[in-house]
Amino acid sequence: MPSLSGLPEVPCVRCGRRVRGLGWAELCPDCLAERKVRARRLASRISLAATVLMAAYVALRVPPTPMARLYGAIAIVATYIIVRRITTLVAMEYLK
Repeated sequence: MPSLSGLPEVPCVRCGRRVRGLGWAELCPDCLAERKVRARRLASRISLAATVLMAAYVALRVPPTPMARLYGAIAIVATYIIVRRITTLVAMEYLK
Protein backbone atom coordinates (compact mmCIF):
# COMPACT_ATOMS: atom_id res chain seq x y z
CA MET A 1 0.00 0.00 0.00
CA PRO A 2 1.67 3.25 -1.06
CA SER A 3 1.85 6.06 1.44
CA LEU A 4 0.98 9.71 0.82
CA SER A 5 4.53 10.42 -0.35
CA GLY A 6 4.44 7.63 -2.91
CA LEU A 7 6.95 5.45 -1.10
CA PRO A 8 5.69 2.00 -0.12
CA GLU A 9 5.29 1.17 3.54
CA VAL A 10 7.42 -1.93 3.98
CA PRO A 11 7.16 -4.17 7.06
CA CYS A 12 10.13 -4.50 9.41
CA VAL A 13 11.84 -7.88 9.19
CA ARG A 14 11.78 -8.45 12.94
CA CYS A 15 8.63 -6.88 14.36
CA GLY A 16 6.48 -6.55 11.24
CA ARG A 17 5.62 -2.89 11.83
CA ARG A 18 5.17 -0.97 8.59
CA VAL A 19 7.51 1.98 8.19
CA ARG A 20 7.55 4.45 5.32
CA GLY A 21 10.84 4.63 3.43
CA LEU A 22 12.15 1.37 4.84
CA GLY A 23 13.84 -0.93 2.33
CA TRP A 24 12.92 -4.57 1.91
CA ALA A 25 14.64 -6.89 4.43
CA GLU A 26 15.63 -3.99 6.69
CA LEU A 27 14.93 -3.26 10.34
CA CYS A 28 12.81 -0.41 11.62
CA PRO A 29 14.59 2.28 13.68
CA ASP A 30 13.38 0.80 16.99
CA CYS A 31 14.63 -2.71 16.20
CA LEU A 32 17.90 -1.31 14.86
CA ALA A 33 18.45 0.69 18.07
CA GLU A 34 17.79 -2.42 20.16
CA ARG A 35 20.29 -4.40 18.09
CA LYS A 36 22.90 -1.64 18.49
CA VAL A 37 22.51 -1.72 22.27
CA ARG A 38 23.00 -5.49 22.35
CA ALA A 39 25.99 -5.29 19.99
CA ARG A 40 27.67 -2.58 22.05
CA ARG A 41 27.16 -4.53 25.26
CA LEU A 42 28.70 -7.65 23.73
CA ALA A 43 31.55 -5.64 22.19
CA SER A 44 32.44 -4.01 25.49
CA ARG A 45 32.68 -7.39 27.23
CA ILE A 46 34.82 -8.93 24.52
CA SER A 47 37.08 -5.88 24.23
CA LEU A 48 37.60 -5.80 27.99
CA ALA A 49 38.66 -9.44 27.96
CA ALA A 50 41.08 -8.79 25.07
CA THR A 51 42.46 -5.74 26.86
CA VAL A 52 43.08 -7.68 30.07
CA LEU A 53 44.95 -10.34 28.08
CA MET A 54 47.01 -7.66 26.34
CA ALA A 55 47.79 -5.96 29.65
CA ALA A 56 48.94 -9.28 31.11
CA TYR A 57 51.17 -9.84 28.10
CA VAL A 58 52.67 -6.36 28.40
CA ALA A 59 53.24 -6.76 32.13
CA LEU A 60 54.97 -10.11 31.73
CA ARG A 61 56.89 -9.81 28.45
CA VAL A 62 57.80 -6.17 27.83
CA PRO A 63 61.13 -4.97 29.26
CA PRO A 64 60.88 -2.52 32.18
CA THR A 65 62.33 0.43 30.27
CA PRO A 66 60.17 3.56 30.23
CA MET A 67 59.87 3.73 26.44
CA ALA A 68 58.84 0.08 26.17
CA ARG A 69 56.22 0.58 28.87
CA LEU A 70 54.87 3.62 27.04
CA TYR A 71 54.51 1.62 23.83
CA GLY A 72 52.89 -1.16 25.83
CA ALA A 73 50.33 1.26 27.25
CA ILE A 74 49.58 2.56 23.76
CA ALA A 75 49.14 -1.02 22.57
CA ILE A 76 46.69 -1.73 25.40
CA VAL A 77 44.53 1.29 24.54
CA ALA A 78 44.69 0.50 20.82
CA THR A 79 43.65 -3.09 21.52
CA TYR A 80 40.55 -1.94 23.36
CA ILE A 81 39.51 0.52 20.65
CA ILE A 82 40.16 -1.76 17.68
CA VAL A 83 38.59 -4.88 19.19
CA ARG A 84 35.52 -2.95 20.31
CA ARG A 85 34.94 -1.44 16.88
CA ILE A 86 35.42 -4.71 15.01
CA THR A 87 33.26 -6.66 17.47
CA THR A 88 30.46 -4.10 17.23
CA LEU A 89 30.41 -4.32 13.44
CA VAL A 90 30.43 -8.12 13.43
CA ALA A 91 27.77 -8.32 16.14
CA MET A 92 25.50 -5.94 14.20
CA GLU A 93 25.62 -8.36 11.28
CA TYR A 94 25.15 -11.63 13.16
CA LEU A 95 22.93 -10.86 16.18
CA LYS A 96 19.29 -11.88 15.87
